[in-house]
Amino acid sequence: MTESESRSALDGVWEVLVALCRAAADPAACAAAAKLIGEGRADLPVLLEQAARHRLLPALGYVLAAEDRGGPDPVPPQLRGELLGALLANRRRVDRLTRTAAEVAARLAEAGVRAAVTKGVALEPTVYGGLGVRKMMDADLMIHPRDRARTAEVMTELGFGNGVYDWRAHRIDDLPAAARAVYRLSPDHLPHFLRLEPDRGGTLVVDFANSVTWSASRWQVPMEQVLDRLDTVSLLGGELCAPTLAPAWLFLFTALHLFRESWFLTTVSAGKDMLYKFADVLGLWNAQRELLRTEVPAIVREHALEPPLAWVTGHTDRVFGTDLTGSLGLDGAAGDTWLARGEGPGGKELTWTGTMRDRLLRRDPATLFQEAS
Repeated sequence: MTESESRSALDGVWEVLVALCRAAADPAACAAAAKLIGEGRADLPVLLEQAARHRLLPALGYVLAAEDRGGPDPVPPQLRGELLGALLANRRRVDRLTRTAAEVAARLAEAGVRAAVTKGVALEPTVYGGLGVRKMMDADLMIHPRDRARTAEVMTELGFGNGVYDWRAHRIDDLPAAARAVYRLSPDHLPHFLRLEPDRGGTLVVDFANSVTWSASRWQVPMEQVLDRLDTVSLLGGELCAPTLAPAWLFLFTALHLFRESWFLTTVSAGKDMLYKFADVLGLWNAQRELLRTEVPAIVREHALEPPLAWVTGHTDRVFGTDLTGSLGLDGAAGDTWLARGEGPGGKELTWTGTMRDRLLRRDPATLFQEAS
């Protein structure tokens, strides 16, 4: 297959992936994804591989389960069943992690620690409509750096510990020395906290960030400002609630986290740059567009966050055909040269070729990077 033929074969897969990102909030996108699959315009093995890579299998299961088909079906019933199973398994995990996050946030509040749920816990019931389509691996919370020690104490009281899960023995082993060293050198996160699930069902994982960027970043924001005013998010259909970041800060943290995962060659090599993270940014924008348009620019100017945010919005716009960049007044910071930048070990400046679509569809995106001239 020529390069042109290979790219053409991926077009239908890419269209489905982009539609999956919008499917929870947009019935038209859900129908479009089902139509593309039903017409055979997306190679199923490739689609499955890409959906798994970008943590979109639950969304794919939702689209196929919601579809009312008639006539021939290009998706084997066994595959439909497996994808529905992926959706239902994710719903169960979302439920468990959400309850855990609410429990942790409440106990931290009792201990005098200001904490806010972020990422999946905050986005699943709002941006994704509580449908269980947004893949969740852990429960994410934000704390102030001064509360790291007290947070660790509370997590120990709740039965959590730091370590690595051994799925064969269903136990939590000690965190390797190399991993402990990474956390000491980059104290923007606490080591993940794990608690065993019953019946050999894996672990519940809680991840605490205490920065909206990272320790060695040239872009820093005072956490007092980030945590100054918290909102409340309703969870599990109103059964629970938890504190979360104010909309502007939740948007900025989500975007800056995407930047961190997509900017460094090490994280790209580890497969951390995923399409669903761009969908998170777009979903937050669509949910509170006018408020974000009003509040975000002032924060960005105050803390000189134009470069990383423009990198994220620029690529988000090119992936989804939107105009977040212009709406936030970032056009001047989102030029082609900057959008093609990255960073290698030791702070080495890198460039990469192609588009974000090319990167996200590629099995080995790190090969697109080279040293900047």
